[in-house]
Amino acid sequence: MTSRHEIEEKALLTRFQSGDRIAMNLIFQLYHPALIFFANRLLINFDQANAQEVAMDVMLKTFELREDFTSYASIKAFLYISTKNKCLDVIEKEKVRLKRLEKLTNEFEEYDEENILSKIIHTEVLRELSESIDILPEQCRNIMQKLMGGATPREISEELNISVSTVNSQKARAISILKKTLSNKGMVLLLFYI
Repeated sequence: MTSRHEIEEKALLTRFQSGDRIAMNLIFQLYHPALIFFANRLLINFDQANAQEVAMDVMLKTFELREDFTSYASIKAFLYISTKNKCLDVIEKEKVRLKRLEKLTNEFEEYDEENILSKIIHTEVLRELSESIDILPEQCRNIMQKLMGGATPREISEELNISVSTVNSQKARAISILKKTLSNKGMVLLLFYI
């Protein structure tokens, strides 16, 4: 014999499956607070917002899949199992995030003040060098940029269809101009690159 409660659940399931807003709202009111509570219990070290987000995502997924449920009990099972799985995903993502943060922190701690200052100076000298090369005459600039990129005079001559001696004379001209504008550190870096 079917109980009144079972009849009500079947009717609610049928209305829910058809997208009836009242039935959807009733399911939401019945389970959303419970899912937040359940998620909070699993996400102990997390913000309340995480549990609320998990519960809302699970409710939305349930509404999307409403036609697939075969019983009221299957809705309930889906809600709790999905909440558990979503919480485990949140925990796993946080573990990955914390590992990355720890790695970055360890890498940063390896740098002492002197090392960081050295990197700042190197970056500034590179910026100075780049700005100075940018204002060279076109052919000098083009050749210097290629040299800075690691190309050899022969490769540049073949690419630009000019002689190696032209490449070398343009390089010498560029160095002469750059000597007037670059600091000593800029010149050292330039000579290092070319």
